[in-house]
Amino acid sequence: MTRLKFLGESRFVAIATVFAALHVLLDSIPIYAFRESAVFLEPLEGIVLGPRLGVLTAVVGGTISRVVAGANMFSLVYGLAGESVGVATAGLLIKGKWRIVAAVYAFMLTAYFIHPYGMRLPLWTILDCLAAFTLVYPSALLTKNLLVGEIGVKRLTIAVPLVSFISTAAHSLTMVFIFIPVGLHRIEFGTFDAVYYAFTLGAAGSYLEDAIVLFVSTVVYLPVLLALRKSRIISIPLS
Repeated sequence: MTRLKFLGESRFVAIATVFAALHVLLDSIPIYAFRESAVFLEPLEGIVLGPRLGVLTAVVGGTISRVVAGANMFSLVYGLAGESVGVATAGLLIKGKWRIVAAVYAFMLTAYFIHPYGMRLPLWTILDCLAAFTLVYPSALLTKNLLVGEIGVKRLTIAVPLVSFISTAAHSLTMVFIFIPVGLHRIEFGTFDAVYYAFTLGAAGSYLEDAIVLFVSTVVYLPVLLALRKSRIISIPLS
């Protein structure tokens, strides 16, 4: 019994270490300002590791990569906050805790829209976040007991991209929340015109990220999750 417990803990540590290493690696590959390729790992990280261990792994991996790269304060603030919320969102949804996700979305969206800039910036820049918010509850219905028992592959192929999209949009919304309602735009940019340019450029990039994540979740996440479920190496999520 002790040996079996040790083997289980070894697998647990090994998988968490692999994800931390992947997070460090992908965080060293920038997409554009304040966004790194780790965004494409976050949904899988949350689904496999769960909200608690997933966030811990994201924070450790994100911190190491930015310290090594000598990243500035803005990259650290936006990166660690966005990645943590993105991973936690996927982990919470896979555990059926959609109310927490919905509450976080509602709070950040409300804060954005009551801000003077939120009312002046184009609505299209945040449509993916609004769409993700409306999909939180439907995703909860699809993800219920998703990785337990013999759930059909068809249901999995719908649920995993859905969770991935909501997770990625949560990352984007967190950065929006820090930039506009929290007020980091005052430090980074002096005028509304400068904020408008940076915000719309970033929003266009976020839509590209959404498309890539949907593709990756289908061709990468699904085979990985199916293999893990079939092998019964670990019980997903880990936390």
